[in-house]
Amino acid sequence: MGVEKPAKRTPVTPEQVFLALGTAWQLLTGSPPDRKVLHILHAQSALETGHWKSVMNYNLGGAKKHGDNDWCYFTTTERLPHKAADQLIASAKPGEVTVVKQDDKFKTVKVSGKQSMNCFASWDDLDTAAKDHLALLFRRFPAAVEAAKKGDATGYVRELKKRGYFTASEEEYTKIVNSIARRYTRELQGVSLPGVIVL
Repeated sequence: MGVEKPAKRTPVTPEQVFLALGTAWQLLTGSPPDRKVLHILHAQSALETGHWKSVMNYNLGGAKKHGDNDWCYFTTTERLPHKAADQLIASAKPGEVTVVKQDDKFKTVKVSGKQSMNCFASWDDLDTAAKDHLALLFRRFPAAVEAAKKGDATGYVRELKKRGYFTASEEEYTKIVNSIARRYTRELQGVSLPGVIVL
């Protein structure tokens, strides 16, 4: 049974996250990941956390509270379709949800207080967070993981969207994940993944 934890910034480096995800993959599957799948998962984590500068409580993917995880509340910004944003505003206390930007299809809202939209899963360390993050993807988004294994970032994002991982525009999300994956494929090409002995 999880408990509420205080929200705290836990910034990590691109290399730390890459290594943690690679180790977690090996622990969960018994074999090392192909780098192409790792770069896609790594890129999506970067998108969700502002390149890990905005990581809170080691939450690598913006995962909401689930199962028996600990959780924390922190102010966040969400890009939602108009109807979903309006419903959130109507259900919140005054001032807890404010519109910061909008276009024809989406409203970007700042969410504070204590509600489901800003109730995030919380971890005490990076390695456990990476393992749970991947386990969640394997369990709830298997088709996305299969696309990532093929090096198909567009298919990965499409499958995440189908299963409700994010509310933003699929087109924009795909473009950003592809761009980030290309960037870190170059920047981390010299980083070797550690071998993990799975007992």
